[in-house]
Amino acid sequence: MIISVKRSGGFAGVTENLGPVNTEGLDGMAAKKLEQLVQTIDFFNLPPTISGVGMDLFRYEITVIEGERQHTVTFDDGNSPETMPLRQLVESISHMK
Repeated sequence: MIISVKRSGGFAGVTENLGPVNTEGLDGMAAKKLEQLVQTIDFFNLPPTISGVGMDLFRYEITVIEGERQHTVTFDDGNSPETMPLRQLVESISHMK
């Protein structure tokens, strides 16, 4: 599984890549944690865009590729309960870089 994260916006309006991470190159526990997180949040069935409310928010674009499947979800980091699982995925990826 390949997970890519792009962060843009915020007050300074910067764009930063926080991935990609290929779970095949990780140790067993780290790979399993990421893959389970993707499954737990049902990533491949999420809508392509989840909007947040607020100014100067970071916007995240997460792309997951698993075999023949690929899905991208974009969301604003407005600390809503709806985006909390996605923020956890971003945090996990950022700690691996």
